Amino acid sequence: MPRRIEKQEEEIAGIEEVRKYAERHKKYARLMYGTLLRGMKALNISGRYLEIGAGPAFLAIMIAQRNPDIRITAIDLSPDMVAVGNQYIRESNLQDRIRYLVGDVNDQTMMKGLGRFDLVYSTFSLHHWRDPEKSISNLWNAVGDNGVMYIYDFRRVGCLCFLPLRGGEIDSIRSSYTPSEIKGILQKVGIANYKTKALFPFFFLQSIIALKQTPA
Repeated sequence: MPRRIEKQEEEIAGIEEVRKYAERHKKYARLMYGTLLRGMKALNISGRYLEIGAGPAFLAIMIAQRNPDIRITAIDLSPDMVAVGNQYIRESNLQDRIRYLVGDVNDQTMMKGLGRFDLVYSTFSLHHWRDPEKSISNLWNAVGDNGVMYIYDFRRVGCLCFLPLRGGEIDSIRSSYTPSEIKGILQKVGIANYKTKALFPFFFLQSIIALKQTPA
């Protein structure tokens, strides 16, 4: 297996550039998140959700539209992304159920101030985190008793890493983690009750689901 290569990605800056990105993203959002939405539905979790790295907020909107009993708090590093995402939320008439804020998963004080949630989830963000142990620890602390942490991301696959291609998803795959590396990260954080799964037919995607059980 080739070693992990950290992805250097420039942040999308400026409201107009973010809007262009969002409109491109919107065209394939349902395909992109279809497997994840089915996985979330199977968990059958109601109550309060926290999304990390929510981008244009399309996933939060789709979850809220399908689940009227769910309230979502979402955060993203980019103020411009949050501004555009909030516009889409208002257009969907979901501003009373989705709260979207500028925030950093590595900011322990900010994360603690958000409270605790029944489901804490993140999509296509893990391979970007510079300190995954700290980020996952902060996510785990935000999970309430008997709640779930759900991370959905790329999986580093040897045969794809060796392709003579650059940019986009290929670079994301090269910078993602193998199941054994994820196991090591979770062990350091102290998470034992979890499972990882490659997502058929997209073998380069994986889910990480951890349950926080109430102590007996």
